[in-house]
Amino acid sequence: MSGAEAGFVARGFRLDGKVALISGGRGDLAEAMAAGLADLGCNVALASRNPDDCAETASGIAARFGVEAIGLPCDITEEASVAGMIDGVIERFGRLDILVNNAGASWWGMPEDIPLKGWQKVIDVNLTGTFLASRTAARHMIEAGSGVIVNIASVGGFISYRPEDGQVVPYTTSKAAIVHLTADLAAQWADKGIRVNAIAPGSIKTGMTETLTEEVQERTRNAILLRRFGQPEEVVGALALLASDAGSFITGQTFLVDGGQSLA
Repeated sequence: MSGAEAGFVARGFRLDGKVALISGGRGDLAEAMAAGLADLGCNVALASRNPDDCAETASGIAARFGVEAIGLPCDITEEASVAGMIDGVIERFGRLDILVNNAGASWWGMPEDIPLKGWQKVIDVNLTGTFLASRTAARHMIEAGSGVIVNIASVGGFISYRPEDGQVVPYTTSKAAIVHLTADLAAQWADKGIRVNAIAPGSIKTGMTETLTEEVQERTRNAILLRRFGQPEEVVGALALLASDAGSFITGQTFLVDGGQSLA
């Protein structure tokens, strides 16, 4: 292979000196993703409506991995708050290389019973929030001539649930929309040096999965080819690829990290 030297694959994953922002920065998945990026040398900002929790996580990340890490406030549904989040990263680090759109919400109920406010809440957080953060970050990335956006979709964007297994139509609809938004933004910004991809986790042992009854959890596990739930850290490999130069020829794609759940 022309130009290949010892260590070239490992070097492709390094993110030394780069800056990543993770929205929805509170929780096990956000912490795992922040740790994965930090382990590759990336400075990290975590943002959510709970900035104290984000700051606590960031402090631990900084201590464990020797990078800079901060927590920021953000209501992803508010345009001004999103702008303030992005400005906070630029003011602290002087750059923004990687945006991970991880903020998410759900609403449980049969479609005929879901109030408009429930539908709007999920769409505002999951879809509109992803657009607002991407749009605002892209303005800086366009000026810089490069950038990476990774949207967190879901296996729910590819499958439909029977009522006994999931009454989450606003959630799955919003996640399916994120898959298409990812491809659209990739097409629009490719000539600006911005790559846009998505990760669609399956049933990860955190968050919404843990709110299911034992019976539903068992049925869900049996519907996964690997017969188990994923761990937050198992999403990190895909993120490392998409965020780094190791994935420099990948854009507009959604990577399912679901243990085969979408195939069962």
